[in-house]
Order: sequence, then C-alpha cells, then structure tokens
Amino acid sequence: MSLGQIGKYELLKHLGNGAFGDVFLAHDHALNTQKAIKILNAPNPNEVMHKLEEAQILHKCMHKNIVRINEANVFQINSTSHVVIDMEYLPDGSLENSIQTSRISIHSVLRIIIDCLFALEHAHINGILHRDVKPANIMLCNLGAKLSDFGLATVLGVQAAGSPRGYTTHLPPEYFINRHTTVLTDIYAVGITLFRACNYISDWEGAIRRLHDPDGIIRNGQLINTLGFSAFIPQKLKRIINKACAADPSQRYQSAAEFRQAFERLSPQIDWRPAAQSEFDGVCIQTGASFSIALVTTRAAFNVELRKNGRRQTADCHGFQDLNSAYKHLYGHVSSTLFL
Repeated sequence: MSLGQIGKYELLKHLGNGAFGDVFLAHDHALNTQKAIKILNAPNPNEVMHKLEEAQILHKCMHKNIVRINEANVFQINSTSHVVIDMEYLPDGSLENSIQTSRISIHSVLRIIIDCLFALEHAHINGILHRDVKPANIMLCNLGAKLSDFGLATVLGVQAAGSPRGYTTHLPPEYFINRHTTVLTDIYAVGITLFRACNYISDWEGAIRRLHDPDGIIRNGQLINTLGFSAFIPQKLKRIINKACAADPSQRYQSAAEFRQAFERLSPQIDWRPAAQSEFDGVCIQTGASFSIALVTTRAAFNVELRKNGRRQTADCHGFQDLNSAYKHLYGHVSSTLFL
C-alpha cells in the first residue's frame, strides 16, 4: 500500500522518527530499488541549507560502518520545501529492535558495538561528533552494523549543526555543567548503549521512570550504578562499561579506538544468549559445540541442567533447595564461561 509519492519515490512504510525528520521505506522508481529516505521539513528558504547539513556530514563520513547516503534533494510538498535524504535501506532493523524482539547473543552485541566504534573513530578523525548514539541508531546488516541518524551531528569545536543535546539519558554529567559536547560525549553514549544491550533492557524509558529522582541520577553519572548489572554479566565486561561511562571524563576511554581495543583484549569462550527467563543457549567460539543451561523445577528441588551438543553433562548439573541459589548458580556459570 502506497503512502504517497515524492518525486521518484513511492512511500511504502513509515520506519521511524529520526532527529528532526521521519524515515520511510520508499521505492525508487528510477532505479527500481528500495531506499530509506528521511524527509525534513524546511518551511522557509533559509532553513534548506541548514537541513542539508546532515546529508553533507554523512557524505563527508562515508565508511563501511556508517549508513550510506545516496543523494539529497529538495522537493515541494503542498507548497512547502522539504529536504529528502536518500539512504541505503537496511531491512534487518536496529539494535533496539533486536533487544526488544530476538535477544541476540552477548558476543553479537559486542561485535555490533565494535562496528559502531569503528564508525565513530572515522567520524571523529573527520572532525564530526555524532551526539545521538543509542540502540535505535545502530542498524544491523549481514556484515555487522552501521551507525545511522547524524541529525544531531556537528563539527568538532563548532556549534553549527543539529543541536547540542543528544538523548538525555545518554548524556554525561559534564554536559549538564558546561553544555558542551566532545568526543567523550560520544564515548559515554556508546557505553550506555552497550549497558542497555548486554543487559537486555527492552523498556528503557520505563526503567528510567521507575527510578527515584532520575534527573539527578543522570546528571550525577550514577545511572548504571543505580540500575545495576544483570547477574550473568562478567566482571571483565562490567569494567569496560564502567570505564566508558565514568562520571569523570578523564577516567573514560579517551577515544573510540581505545574503547574498541578493550574488546579486542577479551578472549571469548561461549557465546550465550537468553532463550527464556531461566534458560540460556550458547555456542563455543573455538569449537562450535552447542550448549544449553536451564533451571528445571521439580517437587523436590530446583535443578540447573547443563547440556553440550544436546547431551546432559551430569557432573555439571546441580540441585538446589531454594530458587535464589539455583539462579545464582545458573547466572554464575554463564558469567564465568563468556570469556576465558
């Protein structure tokens, strides 16, 4: 079903809201292919060049881990000027979609964040701050992930494009003091994004609303400490996230490259993903062996059962008299086997 026509583009589906504009799936009749197009309202001629800044930044930052821009045009829609940014369409959706629906594995999350950091490293080298890194702006594809939505991006040291504000919950404490954005603002936002993804927090806004004094917690850089980590997150990963989101910017990773290199020092072992509330499935990175661990309740006990390639590993199966102990063992096993 068509939502309308803009020039050569037939609008097929509303994909979401980007910074300052709506994103649609569109059919490009000239090339007979599907595109993602962002439509920005520019009601007066003076705003047209300002609205084109996102397209210009994307063109300057062309990289395999940044959503590709094809072209940008100005169209008259109902006698009003609109900037239309033509981008590649990535049908696999965003990291946020994946957190909410498929619960991807933890190591897959890390690979996605590494791709995001490659994109930011390239942008920063080219003098561009993204300023809106979050799961919804990381798009998935066959070859990994791509950073999207540069609507809030700006040139380093220049408050010239977009807006200085990013997604409030992803802003570091120093922003609320000096209202400036830097490379370390993007680093902090990636850290919060990683925290959300590896803890599988699907309702982020709800989690924030449930906090006492969320504004104060965010402004003081205490969001992660207040929300806490899931029990299956290993200490090695906690340290990386805590460093990326340190309240003191001098204690953070000082570049996207330094942040990325922290992941490269990890030695992945079993790639676990939640299959249910009390069950994980995993694959050994080195051998390809499949694993599952689950809490099985009987009348007499709470049993934690481990299977390898479908076979019960009797020596690693344990029974417990109380539920908390069983969960502690299950999550402890996942945590201890994620990395060597």
